Amino acid sequence: MWIEAKLKCEVDHTPYRVYINDELITERFYTIDPVGTASNDLLVHLKPASEYDIRIENLSNNLVTLSEYTTRERLDED
Repeated sequence: MWIEAKLKCEVDHTPYRVYINDELITERFYTIDPVGTASNDLLVHLKPASEYDIRIENLSNNLVTLSEYTTRERLDED
């Protein structure tokens, strides 16, 4: 199953971790780019599950939040 997630934050260079079903998926710094960036989008392929618990662990006082996410069985081909 493919999971696509969009993350939001108001502060550049904010550290955070993303967990899905209690498994650490990534640790990153949030990036604000005036021309637009995909570095705060997450695309990951996982084993199919009945549900996915996506959790953001903030590593500072600045909050990174999960804006939205979608799941699908396969990626569309461009």
